Amino acid sequence: MAAPPVLRDIFNAYRTRQGEEDDGFLFEDEHAPISRLDVLVYRPTPTADLTSFATIGMAANEMSAMPGPGGGGRAELHFRRRGRLTRSGEGAIARRLANLAIHPFLTGTQLNWGHMIGLGEDFPTFPGCRAVFLAGPLSAEGLDYVRTSAGAVRVINVVPITDAERERGRSLPPVEFAQSLLEHVDIFAERPR
Repeated sequence: MAAPPVLRDIFNAYRTRQGEEDDGFLFEDEHAPISRLDVLVYRPTPTADLTSFATIGMAANEMSAMPGPGGGGRAELHFRRRGRLTRSGEGAIARRLANLAIHPFLTGTQLNWGHMIGLGEDFPTFPGCRAVFLAGPLSAEGLDYVRTSAGAVRVINVVPITDAERERGRSLPPVEFAQSLLEHVDIFAERPR
């Protein structure tokens, strides 16, 4: 079956912005809320020491428009990790992102900038980070939305956080919490122990 136009628009926007992906992981389940989800992988380059991940498939459906900020809409997840990873490390991260992508459709909730989600286990390749903070753009050049034929698709950046960071995040507005993380830790790398 052909991909919905919204997903083709996202794929083309990613290609225009980041070039061709280096690899990817495909998750398919005809009985799941999202029957197909791709996680694209962009490996480090001589000018950027980050492995980047981007989902395509979550935006095939709109999230629930439950009460509260955000009001549903379409979204895709992005994640960046400093350095080159093993293929198994990339796969573990891709699986975690796929599980996060189906979360709003299994629970009838939504994912949005400023949310924190407990994972119950460490985020892959981030020991001690048992939760994630969902953020908007993390830099002036960061992507906030992808414009598509189905409207704007929100880009949600996944940031692994420690229990202490999560506790601090509960006492700050989301924008202040994101700024404090960016000022005090390398959010793209494993936290020092």
